[in-house]
Formats: sequence, C-alpha cells, structure tokens
Amino acid sequence: MDGRRVTTLQGLLKFAIEQGQCQDSGGGTYDEMDHERKAFLENAFKSMTIDVMEELSQAISVLEDNSTSNAQKSNALNLIRDHIDNIDFANSFVKLGGTNILIECLKSHDENVRIAAINIVAEMSQNNAFCQKHFLEHNILKLLITYLNDNEDLVSSSLYAISALVRGFEPGAAELIAIGGLELVVNCLNTSFTRAFIKACFLISTLSTEYMLVRDEFVKLGAFEKLANFLEVITDFDVKMEALLRAMAELSQSKKFKPDEELKGHIIKTLHDIISQNEKLPQCEEIVEYSNTLLDKLI
Repeated sequence: MDGRRVTTLQGLLKFAIEQGQCQDSGGGTYDEMDHERKAFLENAFKSMTIDVMEELSQAISVLEDNSTSNAQKSNALNLIRDHIDNIDFANSFVKLGGTNILIECLKSHDENVRIAAINIVAEMSQNNAFCQKHFLEHNILKLLITYLNDNEDLVSSSLYAISALVRGFEPGAAELIAIGGLELVVNCLNTSFTRAFIKACFLISTLSTEYMLVRDEFVKLGAFEKLANFLEVITDFDVKMEALLRAMAELSQSKKFKPDEELKGHIIKTLHDIISQNEKLPQCEEIVEYSNTLLDKLI
C-alpha cells in the first residue's frame, strides 16, 4: 500500500480514485484488492478524524492560555476555521467546549482575532441548525449587531455571520427582529464600503424571500428608498448593482410597498436604460431579470 500520508478528505478521495484506476488497468485482481483498499480507507478516515479532534483540542488550549499572543490566537483560530466547514467537526468543536473561548475572541480588542472568530461563527452556522440554535442561546447575535457600525472588515464579517445565523432558521430571524437588528442592517446601506453594502443587500433579499413579515418590516424601515438612491445605469456586469436590484425586486413584492411617485419615475427610467444596455449580455441575465421584475411592480 502507498506510504503517502493523506491529510485531507479531498486527498483521500483522490488517492482512492488513483488506486481504483490502477486496479482497473491491471485486471484480474479487483476482488482481491478491494478488501485491502476498503480497509485502508476506513483506517484513513479514522486517523483523519482523530487528528482533527486533536488539532481542535490543541487550538482551544492555545486560546485558553492567558500567555498566548494575539498572533498566536489568530493562528489557532485559522486552524479551527480550516476544519469547521465540515458540519461534524463544527458540532464537535461545540461539544469540546469551544464556544466560551470563541465568545472571548469575539470580544477581543485585537481586530484580527475578532474577525477570525466572527468568520468561524459564520461558517459553523451555515445550514447547521445545531450551531444556529447553540449560538442563539449564547446571545451571539446581540454581540454581532454591535459591530455593524464599525470598519469595513468588521461590518462585512458580521453581516456574513448574522446571515448564516438566521437564514433558514426562524428563531434566529425572530431574535434579530426582537433586538432591533433589521434597522441596523438597513443602516448598513448608508455605508461607502462596497463589500458591506453587498452583504447587506444579500441579507435583506434573503430574509425577505424567506419571511414575508420581515420583508414588510424592511419596507417600513425605508430599505427600498435607500437602495433606490444607489440605483444607476451600468453597461456591463456589476456585482453591487446585481445585489441591489435583487433586494429591490424582492422588497417590491411586499404589500406595504408604495413608492413615492417622483422616485418611481426615476427608477422606471433607470431600469429601462439598464435593460437596454445589458439585455444582450449573458453575464447580465439576472440583472435584467431583476430589473424586469421590478418594472412589473412599478408600471
């Protein structure tokens, strides 16, 4: 058996494919080798899991050590982040007791430590109800919304984490409303930070799609008008404009949607120009689609 050490799932799968290809080309020994390969894969998966759990435990120990520097904390958090995109490892990190130290890192005065911790919360919570519920119980949403008036990196990372905590998780969305988070998300549309603006648009459109009452609340908070202030004609794909148009198109589906007539005229003209300039560009297909959806509600 090949003596190479396989350290990632992708590497393990690649190795298994290579072994299968070698056997297929050799002919006549498949049944005999199949058991050996199966045993190897089982052992490899087992050793990988043990290694990851040990690494997570060691990283937690580093973070708990009061003598650890901020640079060392950042390195430990990056190591954790390398693994917790796997749901099983994310849940294991919680069960190892990693949450308390993660919360400490979220409150760190060092920006790099804080951002690394926020990104871990985001990636642990993606489509993971266990972590969404766990972090909700530890009031992490309340902590994250306090960073929505900070610098671009903190605002962008916090919006990313908030989105992961509430998407597809009704208790999270309800908590965000209860703590005044929707208004703070809408305020992020005033930012000059492009990344933060795009993430705010994404969160508004996603929550509005999932929850009609949240969509109505965003409309009442003036999100549509704030978005309309940034609407402009483009002549090629623009990720900011795509995110903006998607959010506006979704908000226009609200029963509370009653745009000002003067503003409506400006929007209609701009949308017609966007469509005429981009309808033949494949990369702008969704931009044109959102524009048409919005036009249907305005005309």
